Amino acid sequence: MNRQALSPKFFIYALSFSLCHGVPGIIPLLPTFQQEFHLNSYEVSNCLAYFSYSALLGTPFAGYFYNKLPKRFFIYFINFLYIAGIIGAALSPTYAVLLCFRIIQGLGSSALNLLVYVLPSEYYSGLDRAKIMGRSIGAIALGLFIMPLGSGYLALFSWRYSLFFLSIPTLFTLLILVYTDLTTKFSHSYTPFTIKQVKEVFSTPFIPVLFLTLSVYGGLDLSVPSLFSLFTAEVHHYTSSTIGIIYSFSNFGMFIGSAYLLARLLQTKHFPRILFCCALCIAGLLIIFTKLSMPFFFLTFLGYFCLAGILNPFINYSISTCLSPALLTIGLTVSATLFRAGQGFGTAFFAFISNTTGYEITFILMGSIYFILALLLIPFIKKQQKKSS
Repeated sequence: MNRQALSPKFFIYALSFSLCHGVPGIIPLLPTFQQEFHLNSYEVSNCLAYFSYSALLGTPFAGYFYNKLPKRFFIYFINFLYIAGIIGAALSPTYAVLLCFRIIQGLGSSALNLLVYVLPSEYYSGLDRAKIMGRSIGAIALGLFIMPLGSGYLALFSWRYSLFFLSIPTLFTLLILVYTDLTTKFSHSYTPFTIKQVKEVFSTPFIPVLFLTLSVYGGLDLSVPSLFSLFTAEVHHYTSSTIGIIYSFSNFGMFIGSAYLLARLLQTKHFPRILFCCALCIAGLLIIFTKLSMPFFFLTFLGYFCLAGILNPFINYSISTCLSPALLTIGLTVSATLFRAGQGFGTAFFAFISNTTGYEITFILMGSIYFILALLLIPFIKKQQKKSS
């Protein structure tokens, strides 16, 4: 194999797979952290929230430096920053130190998450772009299956082994980068980062609604699985390995939704109805989640991740198609920033609600919000379909 012989899509898939250890690989470890460091549900959620806060702060800078630094140097640097955070967390003597390294890892994650959507927009167009974005989320879903399963099992011996295990995908990503061709681009997505350009992004039709939907979805993205982990450990006394198994297999739903269903649904006029029905079903399952028996836990989260696998790439694909090529980088930087804001503040908010009112009220609230998200997207989807027909 010759150096730089691979097209960007293979690196995009590897990069997407490596994102799985930022949060999902940590979720099975939350009960272990809670017991070892004597934390309540709000305090242990900081392991996710601090990561998201630093990713939120780092995202605008990542978008800015992406256009200022040589692309290959930038990608190497943020991957090394990412892996330094996870290895430092594995060696942490206290929970406070662990949170500091989670902040470092979050800074690296801010750029990686941005690249998952910027690179397909920069190197591909049309339905190919939607397919690449969908398969990227599918790659994340594969990581969501493999890494929590491994981290949950290794936690039986030591959570430090779990964290070292989670560093492997980033090493593989760096290897793939060596053989990737990043020269031929579909569009030049450079945009000056000015207030005027940001205003232009927000004034683009449909963009405010898409940004709002993405931000709210970000709050649910981490909250649902993390509270599932804490609820099953506290109420049903599940171990980290058991939680990892359920969580891992549930992520087949995300793989099915993103890598298989999304591209097919986009081409059918029934997509709005399908999305609405899926959201209604998942909302109902989340509302009654605390009353379900063990076999239904898996079905609930399989459906939840299936819907998430459709929503996440669809929203980002829609944002990329609404923006002109000149606004792609800054527009996706803003969307990634808002998504991270939703993750950080949403996780903290739902953890607070859970800690004060209990799991049942929290899942009722999250289920209701999921239903509202589908309602927000339906008018946009119909207008897009009408415009393209």
